Amino acid sequence: MELSDGSYLSLVPSEMDDPWKDLTDPILLTLFSYLNVQELNNAARTCKNWCRIAQDESLWRNLTLKRLGCQYLRKEDSWKLELKRLICHVPVHLHQTCTDHVDEVYNVCFSNSGSLIATCGADGIVNIWKYGINTVLLISKKVTDDPDYVNYVEFNDAETHLLVHSTSRSLEYDSTLAVLSIQRDIMYIVAARHSGVRHFRGTWLNNETFLNVNKSDLFPPYDVVLTACRFHEDVFDEDDRLLSELRIPDCFSKQNVDTKDLLKIEQVGFNPDFVKVIDWSEWNSSSNEPKDSSATNVIVIALYKQRLDRSGENGAVFYKVSLDSLESLVIEPIKTVLTNSACLGVQLSANHRYMVYNLRRLSTEGVYIMHEKDVVTMVISLENTEEQPEIFCDPKPADDSLTISYFFPSVSEDLVANESEPDVVFLWDRHSHKVVSRLHHHTGVSAVAFHPRDQEVLASVADDKKLRIWTSLNRKESYIID
Repeated sequence: MELSDGSYLSLVPSEMDDPWKDLTDPILLTLFSYLNVQELNNAARTCKNWCRIAQDESLWRNLTLKRLGCQYLRKEDSWKLELKRLICHVPVHLHQTCTDHVDEVYNVCFSNSGSLIATCGADGIVNIWKYGINTVLLISKKVTDDPDYVNYVEFNDAETHLLVHSTSRSLEYDSTLAVLSIQRDIMYIVAARHSGVRHFRGTWLNNETFLNVNKSDLFPPYDVVLTACRFHEDVFDEDDRLLSELRIPDCFSKQNVDTKDLLKIEQVGFNPDFVKVIDWSEWNSSSNEPKDSSATNVIVIALYKQRLDRSGENGAVFYKVSLDSLESLVIEPIKTVLTNSACLGVQLSANHRYMVYNLRRLSTEGVYIMHEKDVVTMVISLENTEEQPEIFCDPKPADDSLTISYFFPSVSEDLVANESEPDVVFLWDRHSHKVVSRLHHHTGVSAVAFHPRDQEVLASVADDKKLRIWTSLNRKESYIID
């Protein structure tokens, strides 16, 4: 525009004329505080000055607290990195739904390498899945018939066999631990033993030996005996292995299990429902106790003991056991964590650093012992057993009840997955003790399992007959790229 003196006025603002350039840092911080994560990232790409302001920790702290609550302990040094961890690296996206069960699914587990998944349920079927970007069914085997069902599965470390627990809906309440071979394209039963405690799931001691319990006829002094059961497969011929109709009851006649008593529990009125085996060298390396170089064949056995009358003194009990001992012993526990709770399920983390228990506390109502509404998840550190257990609890609208439904939780380095409402998996951040996500199902959830090598992958099973695979946003994007 030409002025009266012959000079010109530019209508295009220069950098000096741009009013946004005159905004001070406090004003920009105030304006940016109204932005969400995406808007703040977009603002950071506008210019160097805005990029500098957009990195301010106070902005990212406010976004994190707005997401999870006021009181928060972070893992990362940077609030921006902390929020990125919670948004991008927690398995909240449903990646795949697998539908090859025909009834309620009760348990799920990954193999040691994470390449395989096992599921089982009310249909008496055990399924082995090949985990990947597209998880596919590898082998399926019906191991028992109605009224029996299967409610627990666990791979051995070598991934050659699967331990399963079967029980019955009949009045006899029969309970069985069986071993399935999964080394070929077929799956067949190689060993089966009756269990003295109906809900005792058992676990692997090593690749050829599993743990079972028997009730002693002596009363007193002994009530329950923990037994190591070593199986061998040379009693099976090719016809046995290829017989698709072979069921667990057909295998009791096979004399291919050698047993050895490991531990006698001298407390009358208790049942051990759950058991896990911990490498003593790992336990010993983190304890205050001096290293025992001679203890080359020593383990820690973790039992969850529950009174038959469900009143008091229930809890997790840890025993140091020598596998070289010639006879089973009554051993004093090396650690006891009393809970006054009924246990819904137990898992040992893949790195053997943590034990996680799902619990419902007990209360008395007249002559009845009731389960309280709240589901409590307890994590015990095996790196430092002197630490108090971590407790994760959120009040839920569950009904008081004389009975409980089992649910197997899972724990990783940063996360805990549990069921606190019948149809919802709660994902807890272990650093903040806040619920970071809720994964909804159509019907009751039975079990969850983190991938042993990748906590950004979670598997869950429920009464809707489905196996679900959940992944983080980070994994979801990597699958698309692949």
